[in-house]
Amino acid sequence: MNIKNNSRYKNSSEKIETAFLSLLNKYKYEEITISQICKQAEINRSTFYCHYNDINDLIINIEGKFAKSMASIFNFGERRSHDAMVEMFKFVKDNKYFYKAFLNIPYITLAEKNTKIEVLKNIDNHNYIEKSNKISIFYRASFFGAGIKELCRLWIERDCEETPEQMASLLLEEYKNREC
Repeated sequence: MNIKNNSRYKNSSEKIETAFLSLLNKYKYEEITISQICKQAEINRSTFYCHYNDINDLIINIEGKFAKSMASIFNFGERRSHDAMVEMFKFVKDNKYFYKAFLNIPYITLAEKNTKIEVLKNIDNHNYIEKSNKISIFYRASFFGAGIKELCRLWIERDCEETPEQMASLLLEEYKNREC
């Protein structure tokens, strides 16, 4: 029996993630304890450890799910469209408590590494692009991604004062006529 496909296992995982995200609305990331999560989720501590090694493991797993949602906003050929950027900023704003914690993690997460791998695969799949141009595109895309991350972090720090539409326009104006 595969326990990770068990509905009770999935339900516990969802309860843990929901509890953590709820606690992020009230506390700073570094103030949240496993005990608080367990109490909020109404689970035993051992149940938490069946799912996650620690809180960092939990946040990385949540970020992986969010990264998939974020990736679905963009297509390879349309990732810089105004509508896609507005949708991205709306998603960040809707999940700002999570992103406030996540964007302040001082290391590159597994989801970020996987995103870079996917970008590289997408670039490599285009046989008409010369290898030297593929490398250049990869570095510029990485630079662009780091810029978006910092822009979102600062925007959240300012409590999302600007609208998603304003942020999308600002971002696209900065990268207008640039390949990445």
